[in-house]
Amino acid sequence: MTDKNKEPKLSEYRIKYNAGADHAEIDSYHYYNAKTSEEALDFHFSMIEKHQLEMQTISLEKYNPYAKEWEDKSEILRTQELEEHE
Repeated sequence: MTDKNKEPKLSEYRIKYNAGADHAEIDSYHYYNAKTSEEALDFHFSMIEKHQLEMQTISLEKYNPYAKEWEDKSEILRTQELEEHE
């Protein structure tokens, strides 16, 4: 096995967010290619910080190309919220 095969492959993630009080009824998505759910979420939060945006992150999903559907990976958001409150 070569080193190239040991590297996790990129997957497509989408993060559903709400832009805030002025747009409370409109949800949007950001899409990221990442190795893990954690990495996709890190990209998302870095983008929010860089552009000084205020938004609510609603869900995180990973695309399964074999089933041709999005799989819910939002448990990472709940875990992160618990860690912030400890």
